[in-house]
Amino acid sequence: MVARKTKQYVKTAVESLTLAIELFNRPSPTGREHATVMLAAHAFEMLLKAAIYEQRKKVKFSGSDRSFDLGKCVTVAETSLGVIDEGDRVVLLALKNDRDTATHDVIAMSDDVLWLHLRSAVTIFRKVLLGLTGQDLADVMPGRVLPVSATPPTDVGLVVGKEAEQIAELLRPGKRRSAEARARLLPLMSLDRAARGETEPPTEAEINRALRGLKESSDWTSAFPGVVGLQLVGSPRPSDQVQEISLRIDPKRGEVPVRPAREGEEAATYREVDTFDRYSLKLSKLGEKLGVTRHQAYAVVHHLGLKSDPACYRCKTTSKGNIAWQGLSNRALERARKALDDGLDIQAAVVEYNDHNARKARKKR
Repeated sequence: MVARKTKQYVKTAVESLTLAIELFNRPSPTGREHATVMLAAHAFEMLLKAAIYEQRKKVKFSGSDRSFDLGKCVTVAETSLGVIDEGDRVVLLALKNDRDTATHDVIAMSDDVLWLHLRSAVTIFRKVLLGLTGQDLADVMPGRVLPVSATPPTDVGLVVGKEAEQIAELLRPGKRRSAEARARLLPLMSLDRAARGETEPPTEAEINRALRGLKESSDWTSAFPGVVGLQLVGSPRPSDQVQEISLRIDPKRGEVPVRPAREGEEAATYREVDTFDRYSLKLSKLGEKLGVTRHQAYAVVHHLGLKSDPACYRCKTTSKGNIAWQGLSNRALERARKALDDGLDIQAAVVEYNDHNARKARKKR
Protein backbone atom coordinates (compact mmCIF):
# COMPACT_ATOMS: atom_id res chain seq x y z
CA MET A 1 0.00 0.00 0.00
CA VAL A 2 1.35 3.42 -0.99
CA ALA A 3 2.19 5.64 2.00
CA ARG A 4 0.10 8.76 2.63
CA LYS A 5 3.16 11.02 2.30
CA THR A 6 3.98 9.36 -1.02
CA LYS A 7 0.47 10.16 -2.26
CA GLN A 8 0.94 13.80 -1.24
CA TYR A 9 4.14 14.03 -3.24
CA VAL A 10 2.49 12.38 -6.27
CA LYS A 11 -0.55 14.71 -6.12
CA THR A 12 1.69 17.77 -6.00
CA ALA A 13 3.82 16.42 -8.85
CA VAL A 14 0.79 15.86 -11.09
CA GLU A 15 -0.52 19.36 -10.33
CA SER A 16 2.81 21.00 -11.20
CA LEU A 17 3.21 19.00 -14.42
CA THR A 18 -0.35 19.88 -15.46
CA LEU A 19 0.38 23.58 -14.96
CA ALA A 20 3.68 23.29 -16.84
CA ILE A 21 1.91 21.73 -19.83
CA GLU A 22 -0.88 24.33 -19.73
CA LEU A 23 1.72 27.10 -19.78
CA PHE A 24 3.50 25.47 -22.70
CA ASN A 25 0.28 25.14 -24.69
CA ARG A 26 -1.14 28.60 -24.04
CA PRO A 27 -0.93 31.16 -26.86
CA SER A 28 0.61 33.95 -24.78
CA PRO A 29 4.45 33.95 -24.74
CA THR A 30 4.62 35.96 -21.49
CA GLY A 31 6.94 34.15 -19.09
CA ARG A 32 6.34 30.90 -20.98
CA GLU A 33 9.82 29.38 -21.01
CA HIS A 34 10.72 30.37 -17.46
CA ALA A 35 7.47 29.26 -15.86
CA THR A 36 7.28 26.00 -17.85
CA VAL A 37 10.71 24.73 -16.82
CA MET A 38 10.25 25.88 -13.21
CA LEU A 39 7.01 23.96 -12.79
CA ALA A 40 8.23 20.91 -14.72
CA ALA A 41 11.32 20.72 -12.51
CA HIS A 42 9.15 21.01 -9.40
CA ALA A 43 6.94 18.21 -10.71
CA PHE A 44 9.91 15.88 -11.00
CA GLU A 45 11.39 16.81 -7.66
CA MET A 46 8.05 15.86 -6.07
CA LEU A 47 7.61 12.67 -8.10
CA LEU A 48 11.13 11.39 -7.44
CA LYS A 49 10.77 12.26 -3.75
CA ALA A 50 7.62 10.14 -3.78
CA ALA A 51 9.58 7.19 -5.20
CA ILE A 52 12.43 7.68 -2.72
CA TYR A 53 10.14 8.14 0.27
CA GLU A 54 8.15 5.04 -0.61
CA GLN A 55 11.30 2.92 -0.36
CA ARG A 56 13.35 4.76 2.27
CA LYS A 57 10.76 6.67 4.31
CA LYS A 58 13.02 9.72 4.26
CA VAL A 59 14.07 12.32 1.72
CA LYS A 60 16.62 14.34 3.67
CA PHE A 61 20.37 14.61 3.47
CA SER A 62 22.20 12.47 6.00
CA GLY A 63 22.81 14.33 9.26
CA SER A 64 20.73 17.30 8.11
CA ASP A 65 17.14 18.54 8.12
CA ARG A 66 17.52 19.78 4.54
CA SER A 67 15.31 18.00 2.04
CA PHE A 68 16.77 16.51 -1.15
CA ASP A 69 17.01 18.87 -4.10
CA LEU A 70 16.24 17.75 -7.65
CA GLY A 71 19.86 16.88 -8.43
CA LYS A 72 20.06 14.60 -5.41
CA CYS A 73 16.71 13.01 -6.29
CA VAL A 74 17.93 12.23 -9.81
CA THR A 75 21.11 10.63 -8.47
CA VAL A 76 19.26 8.45 -5.96
CA ALA A 77 16.55 7.52 -8.47
CA GLU A 78 19.13 6.35 -11.00
CA THR A 79 21.95 4.83 -8.96
CA SER A 80 20.07 3.47 -5.95
CA LEU A 81 16.46 2.86 -6.95
CA GLY A 82 16.88 2.22 -10.67
CA VAL A 83 13.58 3.91 -11.54
CA ILE A 84 15.19 6.08 -14.23
CA ASP A 85 17.93 5.27 -16.73
CA GLU A 86 20.87 7.13 -18.25
CA GLY A 87 18.79 8.83 -20.95
CA ASP A 88 16.24 9.93 -18.35
CA ARG A 89 19.05 11.39 -16.24
CA VAL A 90 20.16 13.56 -19.16
CA VAL A 91 16.67 15.00 -19.60
CA LEU A 92 16.14 15.66 -15.89
CA LEU A 93 19.55 17.19 -15.23
CA ALA A 94 19.09 19.44 -18.25
CA LEU A 95 15.68 20.41 -16.87
CA LYS A 96 17.23 21.08 -13.46
CA ASN A 97 19.88 23.34 -14.97
CA ASP A 98 17.25 25.14 -17.06
CA ARG A 99 15.18 25.68 -13.91
CA ASP A 100 18.19 27.06 -12.05
CA THR A 101 19.01 29.40 -14.92
CA ALA A 102 15.40 30.51 -15.28
CA THR A 103 15.29 31.25 -11.54
CA HIS A 104 18.58 33.13 -11.25
CA ASP A 105 19.30 34.33 -14.80
CA VAL A 106 17.59 34.63 -18.17
CA ILE A 107 16.92 31.86 -20.71
CA ALA A 108 15.32 31.87 -24.14
CA MET A 109 14.10 28.64 -25.74
CA SER A 110 12.59 28.06 -29.15
CA ASP A 111 9.38 26.04 -29.41
CA ASP A 112 11.36 23.00 -30.61
CA VAL A 113 13.85 23.11 -27.72
CA LEU A 114 11.16 23.65 -25.11
CA TRP A 115 8.95 20.92 -26.61
CA LEU A 116 11.89 18.51 -26.71
CA HIS A 117 12.59 19.05 -23.01
CA LEU A 118 8.99 18.89 -21.84
CA ARG A 119 7.76 16.10 -24.11
CA SER A 120 10.56 13.71 -23.20
CA ALA A 121 10.04 14.66 -19.54
CA VAL A 122 6.38 13.63 -19.78
CA THR A 123 7.47 10.18 -20.95
CA ILE A 124 9.75 9.81 -17.92
CA PHE A 125 6.98 11.05 -15.62
CA ARG A 126 4.61 8.41 -16.94
CA LYS A 127 7.14 5.63 -16.49
CA VAL A 128 7.98 6.55 -12.89
CA LEU A 129 4.32 7.14 -11.99
CA LEU A 130 3.28 3.78 -13.43
CA GLY A 131 6.01 1.94 -11.53
CA LEU A 132 5.28 3.74 -8.29
CA THR A 133 1.47 3.77 -8.12
CA GLY A 134 0.31 1.51 -10.95
CA GLN A 135 -1.49 4.52 -12.46
CA ASP A 136 -1.00 5.54 -16.05
CA LEU A 137 -0.64 9.21 -16.90
CA ALA A 138 -4.08 9.09 -18.54
CA ASP A 139 -5.54 8.05 -15.17
CA VAL A 140 -4.48 11.29 -13.48
CA MET A 141 -4.41 13.70 -16.40
CA PRO A 142 -6.60 14.02 -19.53
CA GLY A 143 -4.87 12.70 -22.63
CA ARG A 144 -5.47 16.03 -24.36
CA VAL A 145 -3.33 17.77 -21.71
CA LEU A 146 -0.01 17.14 -23.42
CA PRO A 147 2.65 19.43 -24.91
CA VAL A 148 1.33 20.29 -28.38
CA SER A 149 3.51 21.06 -31.40
CA ALA A 150 2.27 21.58 -34.95
CA THR A 151 5.55 20.22 -36.33
CA PRO A 152 7.22 18.16 -33.59
CA PRO A 153 10.98 17.68 -34.11
CA THR A 154 12.24 14.22 -34.95
CA ASP A 155 16.01 14.67 -34.52
CA VAL A 156 17.92 16.24 -31.62
CA GLY A 157 20.80 17.22 -33.85
CA LEU A 158 18.54 19.15 -36.21
CA VAL A 159 17.01 21.06 -33.30
CA VAL A 160 20.38 21.98 -31.81
CA GLY A 161 21.86 22.77 -35.23
CA LYS A 162 19.01 25.15 -35.99
CA GLU A 163 19.41 26.85 -32.62
CA ALA A 164 23.17 27.14 -33.12
CA GLU A 165 22.58 28.90 -36.45
CA GLN A 166 20.20 31.35 -34.78
CA ILE A 167 22.75 32.06 -32.04
CA ALA A 168 25.51 32.62 -34.61
CA GLU A 169 23.22 35.02 -36.47
CA LEU A 170 22.62 37.01 -33.26
CA LEU A 171 26.38 37.27 -32.76
CA ARG A 172 27.13 38.75 -36.18
CA PRO A 173 28.99 42.09 -36.11
CA GLY A 174 26.66 45.04 -35.72
CA LYS A 175 23.75 43.01 -34.35
CA ARG A 176 24.29 44.02 -30.69
CA ARG A 177 22.28 41.01 -29.51
CA SER A 178 24.87 39.05 -27.54
CA ALA A 179 22.66 39.02 -24.42
CA GLU A 180 19.89 37.29 -26.37
CA ALA A 181 22.42 34.86 -27.85
CA ARG A 182 23.63 33.99 -24.36
CA ALA A 183 20.06 33.37 -23.16
CA ARG A 184 19.46 30.96 -26.08
CA LEU A 185 22.80 29.24 -25.55
CA LEU A 186 22.24 28.26 -21.90
CA PRO A 187 19.51 25.60 -22.50
CA LEU A 188 21.70 23.96 -25.16
CA MET A 189 24.65 23.91 -22.76
CA SER A 190 22.39 22.36 -20.10
CA LEU A 191 21.47 19.51 -22.44
CA ASP A 192 25.05 19.01 -23.61
CA ARG A 193 26.54 19.03 -20.10
CA ALA A 194 23.89 16.63 -18.83
CA ALA A 195 24.69 14.24 -21.70
CA ARG A 196 28.38 14.40 -20.76
CA GLY A 197 27.69 13.73 -17.08
CA GLU A 198 28.43 17.29 -15.92
CA THR A 199 26.25 18.20 -12.94
CA GLU A 200 27.48 21.73 -12.24
CA PRO A 201 26.37 24.79 -14.25
CA PRO A 202 28.81 26.18 -16.81
CA THR A 203 31.26 28.85 -15.75
CA GLU A 204 31.30 32.23 -17.46
CA ALA A 205 34.54 31.21 -19.16
CA GLU A 206 32.84 28.12 -20.63
CA ILE A 207 29.82 30.16 -21.77
CA ASN A 208 32.06 32.72 -23.47
CA ARG A 209 34.10 29.98 -25.17
CA ALA A 210 30.93 28.39 -26.52
CA LEU A 211 29.70 31.73 -27.84
CA ARG A 212 33.03 32.37 -29.56
CA GLY A 213 32.98 28.88 -31.02
CA LEU A 214 29.52 29.33 -32.53
CA LYS A 215 30.46 32.76 -33.84
CA GLU A 216 33.64 31.55 -35.52
CA SER A 217 32.54 28.13 -36.79
CA SER A 218 29.44 26.65 -38.44
CA ASP A 219 30.12 23.24 -36.85
CA TRP A 220 27.96 23.09 -33.72
CA THR A 221 29.19 19.59 -32.75
CA SER A 222 32.46 20.96 -31.36
CA ALA A 223 30.51 23.29 -29.06
CA PHE A 224 28.04 20.60 -27.96
CA PRO A 225 29.83 17.22 -28.27
CA GLY A 226 27.49 15.53 -25.80
CA VAL A 227 24.45 16.21 -27.97
CA VAL A 228 25.99 14.23 -30.84
CA GLY A 229 25.22 10.99 -28.99
CA LEU A 230 21.56 11.80 -28.24
CA GLN A 231 18.73 10.20 -30.17
CA LEU A 232 15.01 10.88 -30.12
CA VAL A 233 13.20 7.54 -30.00
CA GLY A 234 9.73 6.15 -29.30
CA SER A 235 8.97 5.13 -25.74
CA PRO A 236 9.35 1.43 -24.85
CA ARG A 237 5.97 1.78 -23.11
CA PRO A 238 3.53 2.66 -25.91
CA SER A 239 0.10 4.02 -25.03
CA ASP A 240 -3.06 4.37 -27.10
CA GLN A 241 -3.78 7.73 -25.51
CA VAL A 242 -0.28 9.12 -25.04
CA GLN A 243 2.22 9.30 -27.91
CA GLU A 244 5.58 9.19 -26.21
CA ILE A 245 9.19 10.04 -27.03
CA SER A 246 12.42 9.56 -25.11
CA LEU A 247 16.01 10.70 -25.30
CA ARG A 248 18.56 7.91 -25.50
CA ILE A 249 22.36 8.00 -25.46
CA ASP A 250 24.06 6.24 -28.36
CA PRO A 251 27.82 6.28 -27.64
CA LYS A 252 28.60 5.14 -31.20
CA ARG A 253 26.67 7.95 -32.85
CA GLY A 254 28.60 10.84 -34.36
CA GLU A 255 31.86 10.88 -36.29
CA VAL A 256 34.14 12.06 -33.49
CA PRO A 257 33.63 10.68 -29.98
CA VAL A 258 34.75 13.38 -27.56
CA ARG A 259 36.08 13.20 -24.02
CA PRO A 260 38.72 15.16 -22.08
CA ALA A 261 42.23 13.81 -22.58
CA ARG A 262 43.82 12.24 -19.51
CA GLU A 263 47.04 13.53 -18.03
CA GLY A 264 49.89 12.97 -20.52
CA GLU A 265 47.58 11.48 -23.16
CA GLU A 266 47.75 12.53 -26.80
CA ALA A 267 44.50 13.78 -28.37
CA ALA A 268 43.27 13.87 -31.96
CA THR A 269 41.76 17.33 -31.51
CA TYR A 270 42.29 20.00 -28.89
CA ARG A 271 40.21 22.69 -27.23
CA GLU A 272 41.78 25.13 -24.82
CA VAL A 273 40.38 24.47 -21.34
CA ASP A 274 41.17 26.21 -18.08
CA THR A 275 42.29 23.42 -15.73
CA PHE A 276 40.39 24.94 -12.83
CA ASP A 277 37.14 25.03 -14.81
CA ARG A 278 37.29 21.23 -14.60
CA TYR A 279 37.88 21.39 -10.83
CA SER A 280 35.42 24.21 -10.22
CA LEU A 281 33.99 23.03 -6.90
CA LYS A 282 35.98 24.47 -3.99
CA LEU A 283 36.87 21.83 -1.42
CA SER A 284 35.41 24.02 1.33
CA LYS A 285 32.03 24.06 -0.46
CA LEU A 286 31.66 20.29 -0.76
CA GLY A 287 29.73 20.04 2.51
CA GLU A 288 27.01 22.35 1.14
CA LYS A 289 26.60 20.14 -1.92
CA LEU A 290 26.35 16.98 0.16
CA GLY A 291 24.14 18.41 2.89
CA VAL A 292 26.72 17.79 5.63
CA THR A 293 29.13 19.97 7.61
CA ARG A 294 32.44 21.11 6.16
CA HIS A 295 34.40 18.85 8.52
CA GLN A 296 32.23 15.86 7.63
CA ALA A 297 32.82 16.56 3.94
CA TYR A 298 36.59 16.62 4.53
CA ALA A 299 36.21 13.25 6.25
CA VAL A 300 34.38 11.85 3.22
CA VAL A 301 37.16 13.11 0.93
CA HIS A 302 39.76 11.42 3.13
CA HIS A 303 37.81 8.16 3.38
CA LEU A 304 37.39 7.91 -0.39
CA GLY A 305 40.97 8.99 -1.12
CA LEU A 306 39.76 11.68 -3.53
CA LYS A 307 42.90 13.79 -3.10
CA SER A 308 45.02 10.98 -4.50
CA ASP A 309 42.90 10.77 -7.68
CA PRO A 310 43.99 13.38 -10.26
CA ALA A 311 40.59 13.09 -11.97
CA CYS A 312 38.92 14.24 -8.75
CA TYR A 313 41.23 16.74 -7.06
CA ARG A 314 43.59 19.55 -8.00
CA CYS A 315 45.30 22.20 -5.90
CA LYS A 316 47.15 25.41 -6.65
CA THR A 317 50.18 26.34 -4.56
CA THR A 318 52.07 29.55 -3.93
CA SER A 319 55.72 30.11 -4.81
CA LYS A 320 56.57 29.00 -1.25
CA GLY A 321 54.69 25.73 -1.62
CA ASN A 322 51.68 26.69 0.48
CA ILE A 323 48.24 25.59 -0.75
CA ALA A 324 46.36 28.57 -2.17
CA TRP A 325 43.33 26.81 -3.66
CA GLN A 326 41.85 23.30 -3.69
CA GLY A 327 39.26 22.20 -6.24
CA LEU A 328 37.17 19.10 -6.88
CA SER A 329 35.77 17.86 -10.18
CA ASN A 330 32.23 16.70 -10.92
CA ARG A 331 33.53 13.14 -10.75
CA ALA A 332 34.60 13.73 -7.14
CA LEU A 333 31.18 15.13 -6.29
CA GLU A 334 29.44 12.12 -7.83
CA ARG A 335 31.69 9.67 -5.96
CA ALA A 336 30.98 11.42 -2.67
CA ARG A 337 27.24 11.48 -3.30
CA LYS A 338 27.21 7.81 -4.25
CA ALA A 339 29.13 6.87 -1.11
CA LEU A 340 26.53 8.62 1.04
CA ASP A 341 23.70 7.02 -0.92
CA ASP A 342 25.30 3.62 -0.36
CA GLY A 343 25.23 4.16 3.41
CA LEU A 344 28.68 5.51 4.27
CA ASP A 345 28.95 5.93 8.05
CA ILE A 346 29.88 9.61 8.28
CA GLN A 347 30.63 9.51 12.00
CA ALA A 348 33.05 6.61 11.51
CA ALA A 349 34.66 8.53 8.64
CA VAL A 350 35.03 11.59 10.90
CA VAL A 351 36.72 9.50 13.60
CA GLU A 352 39.09 8.06 10.99
CA TYR A 353 39.82 11.56 9.65
CA ASN A 354 40.45 12.99 13.12
CA ASP A 355 42.87 10.14 13.91
CA HIS A 356 44.69 10.80 10.66
CA ASN A 357 45.06 14.51 11.48
CA ALA A 358 46.22 13.70 15.01
CA ARG A 359 48.96 11.40 13.68
CA LYS A 360 50.12 14.11 11.26
CA ALA A 361 50.28 16.64 14.08
CA ARG A 362 52.36 14.33 16.24
CA LYS A 363 54.86 13.78 13.42
CA LYS A 364 55.40 17.53 13.06
CA ARG A 365 56.38 17.96 16.71
